Amino acid sequence: MASTKPRLPSSHKTAPITVAEKIIADISSGIYRTPAAALKELVANAYDADATHVEIVTDAPRFAQLVIRDDGEGMTIERFLKVFEHIGGSWKRIEYKDERTPLHGRKVIGRIGIGLLAVAQLGQRFYVASSVKGSSSRFIAEVDLRPFHRDDAALHRLGGGDRTVDIGNVKYADQLQEDADTQYTVITVPDPKAGLVSELHNRLRDTIGAPATYSVSQPAPDFRSIVELACRSHRADIALDAYHLMLWELGLICPVRYFDDGPIDSSDRPVEKLGACTFQRIDDFELTVDDMSIRRPLLFPSPNAIAYGGPDPIAYPITFDEDVAGRRLQFSGYIYVQKPRIDPGELQGVQVRVRGVGIGGFDRSWLGYPLNEGLKFGQLVGEVYVGAGLESALNIDRASFRETDPHYLTLRAKIWELLRERVFPDFKSRQAEFRRNRKKQEADERERALRNALRDAPEDVDGLAKPLASEPRRVRRRSSSGAVELRTVTLNPDDPQNIVRIESGEVLIDPTALRKAEKGSKLNKDGRERLLRVCAVLAAYSGWSDLTHRQAEELLAALAIAVRE
Repeated sequence: MASTKPRLPSSHKTAPITVAEKIIADISSGIYRTPAAALKELVANAYDADATHVEIVTDAPRFAQLVIRDDGEGMTIERFLKVFEHIGGSWKRIEYKDERTPLHGRKVIGRIGIGLLAVAQLGQRFYVASSVKGSSSRFIAEVDLRPFHRDDAALHRLGGGDRTVDIGNVKYADQLQEDADTQYTVITVPDPKAGLVSELHNRLRDTIGAPATYSVSQPAPDFRSIVELACRSHRADIALDAYHLMLWELGLICPVRYFDDGPIDSSDRPVEKLGACTFQRIDDFELTVDDMSIRRPLLFPSPNAIAYGGPDPIAYPITFDEDVAGRRLQFSGYIYVQKPRIDPGELQGVQVRVRGVGIGGFDRSWLGYPLNEGLKFGQLVGEVYVGAGLESALNIDRASFRETDPHYLTLRAKIWELLRERVFPDFKSRQAEFRRNRKKQEADERERALRNALRDAPEDVDGLAKPLASEPRRVRRRSSSGAVELRTVTLNPDDPQNIVRIESGEVLIDPTALRKAEKGSKLNKDGRERLLRVCAVLAAYSGWSDLTHRQAEELLAALAIAVRE
């Protein structure tokens, strides 16, 4: 892309820019919180223009000029001027049948017609050049908002009503020669705002002593490297410098595709219920910034979750498709849970995406969920893909919703219901199940190890970790009436012991003597298992053979005390 600044022919024309107070007041007060949010509006405009590729060149690290080019359907000069006549009301939804773009059938993103003025947050003066396919001409226009910005009193005069104000002018030249087979729109900001340049050079990490992995002068080799660095960090804004953070944010809020293994990949660790979830696909749109291909920067499980010794991550599908307040509301998505937490922290929460565009960042409050779940919120991330409805709930900044809208209330209720009835209850049950399974696995491993250790012992024993408990010895005797009955044998203290014995390779322990030893030493469940293992080892080496009943009881009691924690 050419880096030279555009010029208007001397025979240009001029037209005023007239905008409703309520629109320009919001824009001038900083409607877009970050450079990425302003650039998102231009990317969304290109998406609506059926572009397949948007290219942004920032001229880093100087940032002396910004250029945004797309291969969409372009504009005629008449259309361009009409955009400035209808700021605040989108012509796209009027002229596009079924609110879909003519070439790719995309659901239109634009609604309130202020996207082009997002450039005003990047620079007070910018150029627009465009051509439509089939036309052998193009136009170039200079949009100058400096008169408005120089007049500090202008902000105070704006009352937010329906009155219109002149905020600058457009100088343009049309009927310039162009190849009839081309179509494009190029926006050039020749003098980015000083505040913007300063923000992209921000050195927040330096103030807290965080090392710089990538910098604006030494950029990352590709976008995945940026994402993987963020995934290994608690906060993306600390791990990344301002320039790379802008790229990362663009991936979050623009209608771009996931990585091939995103957003959730079960190859390194199983993810429960992953097969029940579907993820948004955007296959015909590409965004590059400074030759770097931008993707949606979600890669789960993150490294900390892959190595964590807890329950496997789990994904819960979201689906809804009903008429609400006389209008169709359709959305899908997922809630994903991983321990010990979601990294980076900026991804903790839920993001609603309308037409593929992120409406603000991830909401850590989960749309104001009313119950306190503490640290659990740090282990959740979710995305909601809105296919129909909710547009009327969008605020002018397209980064938040009007919370009284029926569609928004319905979406919020669905998310809360899933959290309250499934996600949060599963935390406790899944953790308990994990502990049970882990204890069983550990017990099985101990049993295997002990069996191997006793393989060459004098006595052949098996089932060593959990010896079977036998009943006290009973013999058949005839009563005075001549009937045969079973009677318990009462052993004298000096009789040979019968508390621990081996029968068919199993170590059997008298349950009465075992309970007495446990009670006397106050053994817990784990201590009981240790006692049984020690008894089995002694049995394998004939340690009980020559003991009397009293000695066996005393030895069992002493062992119980020895293995007690």
